[in-house]
Amino acid sequence: MGKDIGSGRFYPRSLLSFFVLTFVATWTIWAAAGTLLGGSGSGPTMVISALFLLGTFSPGLCAMWLTFRAEGKAGVSAMLSRLFQWHSGVRWYVFALGFTASIKLTAAVVHRVAMGSWPRFGEDAWYLLLAATIFSTISLGQAGEEIGWRGYALPRMAERIGLPRASLLLGGIWAVWHLPVIPSVTASGHGVVGDDGVVVCA
Repeated sequence: MGKDIGSGRFYPRSLLSFFVLTFVATWTIWAAAGTLLGGSGSGPTMVISALFLLGTFSPGLCAMWLTFRAEGKAGVSAMLSRLFQWHSGVRWYVFALGFTASIKLTAAVVHRVAMGSWPRFGEDAWYLLLAATIFSTISLGQAGEEIGWRGYALPRMAERIGLPRASLLLGGIWAVWHLPVIPSVTASGHGVVGDDGVVVCA
């Protein structure tokens, strides 16, 4: 009991190991980044940013390690190959591209109605923001998160409790995982990452 196989069957022990390893690794690394930075808001920026990125990749790294232990290189290759599968229907791509834009536009309209003015949308050109989002999703933190949460945990949870409930439960766990980088829940009032995406405080 607890050993994974290629089908991604739900094994409580391996899934619990993933959550424990991911939280311990990520929060420890992010805490180290905050400690190096200290309360002064200064520190070795490159090192701290590298530590933050490593923590962000922890879900994917933990998932690959657990998969390698259970299934070897073939299992890891099979899991990573899913990153390059484009077999979803066109409507899902339309939804993915339009969902965030719709939410932001709705929030802007609500702000306009309530406050009488449009919110500030930022100084950067829209195409630069789009390019940065795509690059981040494919090669940086987003990809590291998705491999672990949706590539490893979600299929195993869904097999036991169904996809809808598994998605909601995993979403809650995933949100808790982000707590160290949410300013409002830290003692200093600052998260590990500032508004510009650079690590600033812990």
